[in-house]
Amino acid sequence: MKTSTAKGIILIISGIIVTFFPGIISSLFYLIGTAIIIFCVINIIKSLITANPISIIPNVIGIIIGGVVTSLPHFVQTIIPLTIGLILAFNGLDHVGKAISNVGSRAFNIILAVITLGLGCTLLFHLVKAGNATRIIAGLVMVGAGVYDFLSGKNSSGGNGGIIDVDSYSVKDDNKFLR
Repeated sequence: MKTSTAKGIILIISGIIVTFFPGIISSLFYLIGTAIIIFCVINIIKSLITANPISIIPNVIGIIIGGVVTSLPHFVQTIIPLTIGLILAFNGLDHVGKAISNVGSRAFNIILAVITLGLGCTLLFHLVKAGNATRIIAGLVMVGAGVYDFLSGKNSSGGNGGIIDVDSYSVKDDNKFLR
């Protein structure tokens, strides 16, 4: 199986999961984070029993990392739309300033200001809905990229893998063009 075909299949499956089954991703993060925490707690207990206090510090850090991994789905759902909303709102305010100071096209800056301020405020005041919309759009983009990779992998010529044989080419063949 060609690399682009395999990549396309993986992207299609991942995109479908991201778009239509977000609970699977959240459950996976919760499972991984919980496993990290449990593993580190067991290691701390072992190190206390064996009187090896040196391994306690890395395991405490592991517990913190497990907690971060467990909270990632909530973080991604709220922080990313908040950050993008702030960037768009500040960009909109910048275009308002350019429109007022007549830098560039005034009408174009007003249009950009309205669009970016509107999108920024929408993202800021509807974080969860914006996060869900972002997840769905990202999943659909993954499916589209996967379909493209899958089809381009199936339609590519078998040939020699894109390697050009330069040894069979001789320079004297081009002499007629040099005159």
